[in-house]
Amino acid sequence: MENNTKNTVQSFADDKIVHGMDWKAGELKDIDYSNYRKYQYDLIGKYIGKDILEIGSGDRSFTNQIVKHNPSFERIVSIEPSQTLLEIFKEKYKFPENVTITGENLFDLTPDTHGLFDTIIFIHVLEHVEKDREALTHMYSLLKPGGKILIEVPAMPSLFSVHDKMLGHYRRYNKTNFRAMVDENLYNIKKMWFQDAIGMVGSFLFFKLKKIELKSDKGVDLAKNQGVIYDKYLIPFEKFYEKFITLPFGLSLTGILEKK
Repeated sequence: MENNTKNTVQSFADDKIVHGMDWKAGELKDIDYSNYRKYQYDLIGKYIGKDILEIGSGDRSFTNQIVKHNPSFERIVSIEPSQTLLEIFKEKYKFPENVTITGENLFDLTPDTHGLFDTIIFIHVLEHVEKDREALTHMYSLLKPGGKILIEVPAMPSLFSVHDKMLGHYRRYNKTNFRAMVDENLYNIKKMWFQDAIGMVGSFLFFKLKKIELKSDKGVDLAKNQGVIYDKYLIPFEKFYEKFITLPFGLSLTGILEKK
């Protein structure tokens, strides 16, 4: 048992992908921010098909949203190249047999190994990929004709902070650099919009000005207190008004791509 523990600790230490994305381990492991996760799903839910590839399982919360709210799906293949995250969250949810979670890298996926998908999902993943344009170009071969790539990324480059550095982000996005990573010969950008303006204010205050890292004592307190208030009260409010108005700024940017 002692040797197994040492091996696990060593494998975590060797994990160059995780950065600070394991911040929800420990005290925060059971905090799910259920309103926010449903909010994320509702942004793109109507575009999700039946044969789904999810890039970046993370804590598996978005995978769980798909399973809960898209019961007619045929299969979900969800990859998470961080062995740390695979291990930490492996027991968080129980999924049906047609959900597969693996430790593969997105650049290793091919039509021969995985077939074709009608939907590929990147929820806060592309900011972790140094070659984001190459990643989307590679995904082209895995999409069925007319298939869609659904993307959510952190927005507003001016908000880049200690939080982004901790999580291993290469960038935050605006509409200009979002368009630049999409090969217009391969995809049509069907729709692109900002959301979560209130979250943008919080990010500026806590991460840009106060420079709080989530993977710290102050970060844990922030997630357990202001984070819970944000999820319980502010997300439902944003979800309501965003039905009627889209602002030209926000904490995140969502885009819908369609294979040509």
